[in-house]
Amino acid sequence: MDISPKIEISDILKNFKHVPSEMFKRMSLFVLWLISKRKVHGYELIKWLQSEGIPASASRLYPLLNQMLAEDLISQKEEKDGRRIKKIYRLTSKGKNKLKNGKNLFSGLFGEFLKEMIR
Repeated sequence: MDISPKIEISDILKNFKHVPSEMFKRMSLFVLWLISKRKVHGYELIKWLQSEGIPASASRLYPLLNQMLAEDLISQKEEKDGRRIKKIYRLTSKGKNKLKNGKNLFSGLFGEFLKEMIR
């Protein structure tokens, strides 16, 4: 009889503080990769993730974006869109380097898993 607690990934994602560090690094790298594809604002990122079936919300994404801003991985610029002001995110050179060097997070067993899943 298995008495270990069942942990749902959605429960883990509710608060990044409880996400194992390697998983957090991979999620951060994924968000950096998304930002590298085009200039994007936070709400657009949330909708983009949700459209791919990834549970995303402001309470999950904005703390990550704020951490990336503090680490100078991304920059933020305000752009007026009608009457609204949107915060647009872009990669900094430090963010580009982190993305480039992040490939090692996807090696070993996790890398093999990804290769098999996309075949």
